[in-house]
This record gives sequence, structure tokens and C-alpha cells, in this order.
Amino acid sequence: AHVAWSGDVEVGVERLPEGAGVHGAVLGGGELLLPGEIRLGAGETYVSPRVHLAYGESGLDSVAARLHRMVRSFSAHPTTPRPLVLNTWEAVYFDHDPTRLLTLAEAAASVGVERFVLDDGWFRGRPDDRSGLGDWYIDDAKWPDGLRPLADHVHGLGMQFGLWFEPEMVNPVSDLATQHPEWVLEASPDSPTWRHQKVLDLANPAAAAHLLDRIDGLVSEIGVDFIKWDHNRDLHAAVSSHTGRASVHAQTAAFYALLDALRERHPSLEIESCASGGARVDLEVLRRTQRVWASDSNDPVERQRIQRWTGTLIPPELVGS
Repeated sequence: AHVAWSGDVEVGVERLPEGAGVHGAVLGGGELLLPGEIRLGAGETYVSPRVHLAYGESGLDSVAARLHRMVRSFSAHPTTPRPLVLNTWEAVYFDHDPTRLLTLAEAAASVGVERFVLDDGWFRGRPDDRSGLGDWYIDDAKWPDGLRPLADHVHGLGMQFGLWFEPEMVNPVSDLATQHPEWVLEASPDSPTWRHQKVLDLANPAAAAHLLDRIDGLVSEIGVDFIKWDHNRDLHAAVSSHTGRASVHAQTAAFYALLDALRERHPSLEIESCASGGARVDLEVLRRTQRVWASDSNDPVERQRIQRWTGTLIPPELVGS
């Protein structure tokens, strides 16, 4: 049983003494709503997420085969061979030097890399992970000529160019949080941060429109082929100041709408659901994305186990490894 939803969910397996079902067994799942999160007025409806139930007559491999066939039927599923990727994160972290990264791109192309992804650190006010998140403007101090020269160089070497975002998050130390405190998804202004981050309230149309405008503009301006879409914290005390209620459901629906709008404007753009490794891998986000990052652990023994169980749900061509 799998709940195809990127918000709060629950899956249950129970044996009941009343004997309901075969041998009293109940299997199911659904969205886990917070108190007051959905309030229906007269004539209004609530549509639950899909719950997929798969049976395998010859064990888990036959379950996986059925699930994989379904995922491969999604319209967003990639139809080309998956590219070999170089991500810059552990090579340079936040230390972005154009000359060094141009050299890294050349080294990548020389060993057969097909997609070069510039990770965190390219935008304003981002010397580390404590500030700048949410200010999606190229850092002129690090990149005085912008990112287009790097993207053009990468394309000239025969590779695709990818860029890292964490659109749903914001550092309190940022222009965005200072200018729009009403866009922050939190129970109160003194709600604690996690990883020095708070969450942007995508149920607020102004916040969602701002994100779409910035990402869309950068994809066009730079020539971005691929977005690594990160999401590095859970939604604790997720109360929208726009609606005045718990908002994980609305946040998730707005996240999907943002992906849909972006890919409508850029049909060839590919997106990875990263979420700090494995935190947002489900059959609803895969209707909109072309890659997942199964885990931030690259230990070879741990990774074998991670790949094996991730592969029960989704086809191997979608799993970055």
C-alpha cells in the first residue's frame, strides 16, 4: 500500500479481533490531516490522495514490476537515456569561483559527464547555510558576469546545465523574510528554525507567484536544463497566516501547482525531487519530476540497501545514485 502524496500520510496494517476481511486483516492508508486543516462549507468537497494497492503473486519483485509499469506510463516519465551527472556541492560547497568551476566543467566533460549541476551558493547573501535562502538573485560578487557564461561553457562542452534551488524554504536572515514576514508558514513569529530555515507559505498566492516568477526568469535567462529541487526540513507548526489554519495539505497542493506551472512554461525542463535525500519520493511527485535522490548517504554498503528498497516502489532509471 502506498499513499501517493507528498504531505502528511499514514499507512496502516491491522489485525482486528472482529474478523473483518480475510483473517481479520485490514490494509490501507490516506492523508493525515491536522485538526481544522480541511473545513468544508455547503457544497464544498475534499478529494483524498490516491492510495495504490499492489499485489504480487510471486513476491516483492512482482509487486515492483507492477508499480514500475505504472510509473513508466506517467506523462512526465523521461523517454531518453539518463545522463551521467556531476554535482558541484562536495567539490566546492559555498566557495564559488568562476574559473575553478569552468575548469571543473572541463574535467567533467573529459570523463563523460553529461549533466553539470551547480549546487547551493550561487545566489545573494549565501556565504554559508545561515543566510540568503529565498533571495533567488545571482550573487554579483561571486558571479560578476552572471551564470550565463558558465551555462554556455557547459553547453559548449556537450553537457546539460543544472541549477540547485530550495524554493519552499527561507532563512530569517534574508531580504525575502525581512520584506515579507507574512509569507512565512509558522504558528507564531517566534517559532524556532530548523537548519536555520523557515518555510514559505505557498498557499499565499503572492508568495507562490513570486517563486514562479523568479525560477521561470532564471531558467530562461541562464539556459537551465535541469533543477535540483531541494526540501531540507519538515513542516512543523505549519500554520498559514493567509488562511489562519494548519496548511500542510494546501502547501502540498500549491507545491504541485508550482511544478505544473513551471513545466508548462518549460516543457523540456527536468526536475529532481531531492528533499535532502529520500524525504519526498512518492508516486504523486513522480507525475511531475524525472529524478529522485534516494539518500544523502553514499556509503556503498548502506546505499545497496537503500537502492534495493527504493527500487521496490520506483524504476531504477529515476533513482540518482
